[in-house]
Amino acid sequence: FAAPATTRIGFIGIGVMGASMAGHLIKAGYKLNIFTRTASKADSLISLGASLLNTPLEVAQQSDVVISIVGYPKDVEEVLLDSKIGVFNGFDPGKISI
Repeated sequence: FAAPATTRIGFIGIGVMGASMAGHLIKAGYKLNIFTRTASKADSLISLGASLLNTPLEVAQQSDVVISIVGYPKDVEEVLLDSKIGVFNGFDPGKISI
């Protein structure tokens, strides 16, 4: 199912753990759409080929699988459930959130 040539992965949260995991996915051949509140944290991943998007919603709309690694429950709620920019607003049937 999750073949690099056909699966678009979204990654939200490019902190210490997220940046490393996202980097490994890019090196394995996956196309990554990423979102981070601090754009400078994305520089190294962009240099590897990741696309930096403006909101979690945009990440969801352009990805088949979305991985979220954010720090606090409030952040998780905002990233996934926000009525304007949340991931789940951009999900169609069959998409996966991790």
